[in-house]
Amino acid sequence: MKRRTLLAVAAAFAVALPALAGDVASFVNLGFSPDSAYFMFGQYGLDEAAGAPYAETYLVDNKRNDFVKDGVARRSFDARLEPGQDASGAFYALFADQVPLARKHKIDFLRPGRLLYILVDGQEPPALLSFRDFKTGAAYEVSLNQKAAEAAGGISSSFGIALSYTAKDGASKRVVGGNPDIKRAGVKAYVIRRIIAAPDEKTLVFIVEKRMQAKGDSAVRYMVEALKLP
Repeated sequence: MKRRTLLAVAAAFAVALPALAGDVASFVNLGFSPDSAYFMFGQYGLDEAAGAPYAETYLVDNKRNDFVKDGVARRSFDARLEPGQDASGAFYALFADQVPLARKHKIDFLRPGRLLYILVDGQEPPALLSFRDFKTGAAYEVSLNQKAAEAAGGISSSFGIALSYTAKDGASKRVVGGNPDIKRAGVKAYVIRRIIAAPDEKTLVFIVEKRMQAKGDSAVRYMVEALKLP
């Protein structure tokens, strides 16, 4: 019964972020730990090249901006979907095995964080994000600096995030994230889809869309970057 309840909660947070047609993953926000130290998310979809559903889950140590030990799980399934079916079953099957890890790090599925920014479906990503947090009165400016390179018929790219933060009292700070030295093979471009404030209101999690190199239609996967406000 407990496992059924947890899977039902996971289903409530399974929201497909707006993206392009083709092999596009659905992003799942699984929530934060109460102290905002950890964030868990997943994604699932149908690998059009293989014709098979897949699912992935990730548990992030927000302070280190890295995955916890054994915090990445991936699985593809030897199943054929009928018309009208989606690949969410792949996510539920994988997530059931990851519940003990979520419990260990006190992930609260009812703490998805507070949405600060969202890129609306069909909107082109701006060169500079500028928005205000109406709860705290803080103003943000965010730039995503990315670089792509082609070699031997393939492509790889990297990115960094620069965030300028102005508090309600006028105090300004600048924070950087991402790692421009990490070149991810097969990624053509990055787009910031959402920015979420953790329960501590000091940790920001960026939901980043990876636009992948693929034959035919575009392929999309997701990753996150965690930043700590000063």
